[in-house]
Formats: sequence, C-alpha cells, structure tokens
Amino acid sequence: MSSDFSAQPDLALAEDAHLVSLVRCGSREAFDEIDRRYRKRLCRYLCRHTNGAAYAEEIAQQTLIRAFEMIEQLKFGEKIGAWLYRIAYRLLVDDSRRKRKLSAVISDSIAVSNPAADALIAEEEKASIWKIARQTLTQDEFIAIELRYVEDFNIAEIAKIMSRTQISVRVILYRARNRLLPHLAEFSQKNNFQKQLPEILPE
Repeated sequence: MSSDFSAQPDLALAEDAHLVSLVRCGSREAFDEIDRRYRKRLCRYLCRHTNGAAYAEEIAQQTLIRAFEMIEQLKFGEKIGAWLYRIAYRLLVDDSRRKRKLSAVISDSIAVSNPAADALIAEEEKASIWKIARQTLTQDEFIAIELRYVEDFNIAEIAKIMSRTQISVRVILYRARNRLLPHLAEFSQKNNFQKQLPEILPE
C-alpha cells in the first residue's frame, strides 16, 4: 500500500462505507483510496506518541496492512476512520508492553525537539498548550483529549478506539478538563493568550 498514486475520480468521490464494501469484494484500488485518505492523519497522530516520523510511518503502515487483512472484522455501520485509529492505538499499546518504552518516548518528546512532529503544528501557542497537556495529564487522559479535540472523534468512537465504555471516556475527559484548565488559565495570563479557555476545550 502506498500513498504515491493518483486517486481514481470515482473512488475519490465515494463515501468511506462504499469503499469498505468494495474492499470486501476484493478491490485493492478502493483500499488504496482509504490509504490516501487516512495515512497522513494516522502519521500525524502517531508522531505525537513516538520519537520520530520514521517510527510513526512504520506503525501507520502496520495499521493499514492489518486493516486490509482484517477488513471482514469491521462491523457494518462502524466508521473506518475510528477503526483504523483503534488498530493504531492497540499497536502502540502492544509495543509499549513489549519494549516498556512508550512512557519514556512521550516524556522525551516534551523536552527533545522533533522536527517532523513540530512541522505538523503550525501555531506556537497551540504547541505550548499541548506541551502543558503532556506534562499534566495521564497517558489515557492525554490520548482521550487528543482524540476528542484534535482528531475530532465523538465519544462513542473514542470509546471504541480505547476499548472503554462511553461513560468511562466521559469521566476521563471531565477529569482531564478539570486538571488542565487551571494550568491553561495560568498560561493565558503569563503569555497574554487571547483565546478563551472554553474555545480550547469545549464541553
């Protein structure tokens, strides 16, 4: 699977659900279109949880390969995007269990400049806010906040990605907001940050 191709016009206009149906019928071209739509998003997400773009791309590739091989396991009505993120999340968790490196990688990424990840964050203030989040929140809280406010998944999708109940996700997000807001308020005062806090972490 590769993102270095031009999408076929008909497939480029197709909805995700239709592409999944075509893949189930054996269409490699349809999965190439899914690859084109989601590879960069997966790499961007994974860059924030790894120590380099190369490793993020490797996990993204593994995610897409696994999704292609397991496409029959995608439940009818489930969104392919949330399913891909769930696979990527589990690959990261599995890797951390094997190597015991994920926590160190996340901590190191706070202090060590990561050009590939930094290039994905255009605004300096936004980068500072997410640095505060990394330092303040637990791993689960940070992942849940990121999936909700950066990747724009809804509660049900986050619950599937993280293998949690929807109530559990709501509790995690509630606690994360309460832990973050005092730190963000302090950041706003020190840096004359113009955005209102509810705009950063809406309910």
